[in-house]
Amino acid sequence: AYFLFHLPHLTPLMDTLVYLNLSFDNLLFFPVEVFNIKTLQVLVLQNNPIREIPNAIHTVKSLKKFTVSFNLLSHLPSGRSLVSGHNNDISFIAGDIKNLRKLKCSNIKENQLSAWPSGILNLPLKFLRIENNFIHPLLWNEKIQNQPQKLTHLAALRFSRNNVKERYIDFTEDIKKILDDFTVRDCCSGPRYGKGLWLIRRYRNTFRFGRLPFYFHACSSSCHRSF
Repeated sequence: AYFLFHLPHLTPLMDTLVYLNLSFDNLLFFPVEVFNIKTLQVLVLQNNPIREIPNAIHTVKSLKKFTVSFNLLSHLPSGRSLVSGHNNDISFIAGDIKNLRKLKCSNIKENQLSAWPSGILNLPLKFLRIENNFIHPLLWNEKIQNQPQKLTHLAALRFSRNNVKERYIDFTEDIKKILDDFTVRDCCSGPRYGKGLWLIRRYRNTFRFGRLPFYFHACSSSCHRSF
């Protein structure tokens, strides 16, 4: 609460600093200097006008608690969820939250979430706060207005399903690049080319809630229908 615009000079503490509280300041940007603090375990940036967290936050391997509540965030960095990120403008959480195998508590209340990523179902969460988000079913259609899929991506999916790569070896480099560029879909764990299709499904009695909505990715319209 010193209304700082910049992080103070911390070089003498780079090898020993464990807890850093920069709450109630005027930090417009994430203080990238913290990436050099290899011993940092707790970072508190509550009540700052920060709009984005760099993906390089992953380089702080010792970080155990990260609080950015009451900022202006619209999304979370890929690969890391925030233990406390409430009172922001977060509308989407990446599916690779599933990699946070030790995450036991998360507070994302008072944001703009319509559903949770399906990867969170693999986590041992004991504490979850989601109140005051946009998770009512009446709002779901607005959030999953899928665009038509590209024919290139549908053709690549067809090739993959029929194992064409095993029967033909004379593909041009541009086709090889398309066939090798895929992610794993949530609905059937197969390859997904392009953005795929979003859908939301509700689960009962998850993390002690009566019903919780989750995002899933489908590879095609047929996959979407059969899920």
